[in-house]
Parts: sequence; C-alpha cells; structure tokens
Amino acid sequence: ASGMLRPDELAASAAVLMFGAIETAEGMTANAIWYLLQTPGAWATVAADRSLVANAIEESLRFEPAAAVVDRYTTRTVELGGITIPAREPVTLSLLAANHDPATFTAPERFDPGRSNASQHVTFVQGPHACLGLHLARMETSAALNGLLDIAPHLELDLGRSVEPRGLVFRKPDALWARWA
Repeated sequence: ASGMLRPDELAASAAVLMFGAIETAEGMTANAIWYLLQTPGAWATVAADRSLVANAIEESLRFEPAAAVVDRYTTRTVELGGITIPAREPVTLSLLAANHDPATFTAPERFDPGRSNASQHVTFVQGPHACLGLHLARMETSAALNGLLDIAPHLELDLGRSVEPRGLVFRKPDALWARWA
C-alpha cells in the first residue's frame, strides 16, 4: 500500500528510534545532573523546590544538548552570511551554537535552572524532522532527576573522578561520580 514502510524500512526506522531514545535520554540525564551539581547552589535549589525540575531540564537541554549537531539538506538555494548554498546540499547545523545565541539568551554561557526562556532552545529541532522521542526523553530525565533528588537531596559532584560533557555529535560526561554530602 502507498505510504506504508517495507519491513526493511520499518526495521531500520525502529533501530534509529531505539538508538536515539537511549542515547538522548542517557545524555540528557547525565548532562542535567552534571550541570545541576557543577553550578553552585543549583542542586540544593532544585531539591528544595521541585517545581523547578522541568525548567532545569529545559535549561540543561539548552546549555548542553545530548546531540550537539544534526545533518540536513537544503530544500532550496539559500544565501547565508554571504555564502550561497545550492538546493539539496548537505549541511551540518550546530544546535549547541544556536542554543547559545546571545540574541535569544541573556548570558548564554551561564547555566541557570531558573532561566525564564530556557524552553526556547532548538535541541529537538522543529518541523517535520523534530525528534519523535522528545516527550519520552523529557519524562525519563524528569523521573531520573526526581528519583535522585528523593534519595540524595544533598548530593555533591566528585570532581576528582567526574569528566565534563564532551563529544562532537553526542555530548555527555564520560564519568559522573557524586557523593552524598
């Protein structure tokens, strides 16, 4: 039938979705914990006021997207910064750079879990290529953060063993060690 995926297309799509869901949720959660613990007072503030969890997640998504770049194709010829990019050309877009645009975010290099416009990030992109798992990834990260806040409201980052988020495309800490304060 027209519009239906063939079995091989369905399997390939499922594999991409599963990988994306696992990698995105893992990176989102690790990055959120890292920045909440790395930013003086942020963990304690969110632990004391759980209504800030959702916004802290949005700020973490803005500040350090789990997927920092995406590849797309131009749909038409476009001029950008004095350069002409022909239609159907591959382009790599930096979500990390877009989320740190000072025209949109005041003090973009500062992690602020109370940032009023944190949800204006483009981490999950928009339009027909928006991440299908964005709601699930947010729910998973929220559940993980709230669970950790329940059992460890006085957590501290162990800087001696933890490694800051890094990576070209997928960004997250290689190691995230914490201790109960």
